[in-house]
Amino acid sequence: MKQARLALKKFYEQVGEKYPEEQEVYHTLRGKLRKIFVLFHLARFHGSLLDIGCNRGMYLNEYHGGPLFGVDLSRSALQHAVTDSSIRVVVADAERLQCLKAGSFHHVLCSEVLEHCLHPQLVFESITHVLRPNGTALVTTPNYRHSRPMWIGLGVLRDYGIESECAEGYFHTAFRPEELAALAQNAGLTVVDSGTLEKEVKYAAKIPAAILLLGRLLNKPLRWKKLEQANEAFFHKLTLWIHYFCHFTQLEKLLLLFVREGVRSFILVQKKEERI
Repeated sequence: MKQARLALKKFYEQVGEKYPEEQEVYHTLRGKLRKIFVLFHLARFHGSLLDIGCNRGMYLNEYHGGPLFGVDLSRSALQHAVTDSSIRVVVADAERLQCLKAGSFHHVLCSEVLEHCLHPQLVFESITHVLRPNGTALVTTPNYRHSRPMWIGLGVLRDYGIESECAEGYFHTAFRPEELAALAQNAGLTVVDSGTLEKEVKYAAKIPAAILLLGRLLNKPLRWKKLEQANEAFFHKLTLWIHYFCHFTQLEKLLLLFVREGVRSFILVQKKEERI
């Protein structure tokens, strides 16, 4: 287990140093929708906030409701964090936040972190530990439909010189809302709300995905990196254009009637005050 933790830390040190995730992900439709969702909830929080897996501090810099604190497994990511003196960050493992004082925070954000952790139950126990009584936490993760993913290839990370010790790539799983609810309840938390988000991706990415797959097929014998990158960039741009068109023409309302759930899960939980 210790060896697995060390390998995980080594991998995310590379990611934190070399991969500008907040620039790469949050200009795509998925990233934009996710950021809107998270910021909507953060705007309703008032009090101290702990961002678990804060990366380079994007959400910390967007929160204005109280004192700010961030933790991340990657020291290199925190060294790249754009923060001011009002934001405190520290290297820590999301599964082991007992290093922080119990009941320290009014609110916790844990967005796109749980799917990278080998022991998700420990993350929820960490959230319970750091939350004040009546404190709330928002957790988001990828969703899945059929079989749970476990490992994915490096993909675009390889273009940034990131390597993995595992042939499969790197650990990256997903959770359905009811699975998040079970983990939260096992940690003594009360579910306030849960569900899925990024439903718009389901209609907006269908045609671009077909073009993306065709481009990959044509490029398979050529293996041109620039063509592969251009194909990926066009996929994201076309997805955004389709979403904007459907949104402003109100066609989106009709299309969403055929979308049962989004590509991402979320849960909002509360730590109830103990009664004597």
